[in-house]
Amino acid sequence: MDPVENVARWNRWVASGPASAIAQVFGVLDAHLPGGWKRLTGDGLLPYSSMIKPGSGWYALDATSAHVGVVLGIDRPRESELRGGRVWFAGPPYPPTGKPSVPVAWDQVSRFLDEGIAPATKAAGATIQIPTAEDAFLADLPIDVRDRLRAFSTQARKSLSLNRAEADLWHGFVIAAFRSRAIVDDEPFHNWLVRDGWPKQSAAELNLSFFDDCLLLSSCKDEVSAA
Repeated sequence: MDPVENVARWNRWVASGPASAIAQVFGVLDAHLPGGWKRLTGDGLLPYSSMIKPGSGWYALDATSAHVGVVLGIDRPRESELRGGRVWFAGPPYPPTGKPSVPVAWDQVSRFLDEGIAPATKAAGATIQIPTAEDAFLADLPIDVRDRLRAFSTQARKSLSLNRAEADLWHGFVIAAFRSRAIVDDEPFHNWLVRDGWPKQSAAELNLSFFDDCLLLSSCKDEVSAA
């Protein structure tokens, strides 16, 4: 998974439920940690003491030839809730072989969320919401761009070619994205369109059209800015 998507998933997941259920999550998690992960306690927490919040739990994964070491916190901002907390990556010295990677370490954080936190939360009787890559894509768009994309997709027939009303909504979205310099990556955009009901081929064509339209706008950006 793209590191940006892993960061978004970690920063935006939330577990909720009765305080009694939330209190059990750490115990269940500690008994079923994904391979390589360990709970930090006692002296192991001393280097991170300034970052520790009341009720939080801290976990670590040692560096390997593939990824740097990771230390992360699970915060409990209220009795009925857990959220992703601080993530810290170890610096040198690294293992003598291989090229340790931060993006690969983020994959391990995502694995910890999927294989450790999520099942532990459910086993404790609480619920967990983990944003998908498509959710992260939409959340990262400027509000006006996000609203225009939603309006276009909601009102469209989910087929090509676009009629006049659909084309107007589409162009409004493209221009808003261009003006705001929104970051619209092709794969997350395509996947979001598919999840929102567009056939894969139509989503692929819209994806290409977006970047073609932005190139056209770029060639006449002075006129677009003045419009």
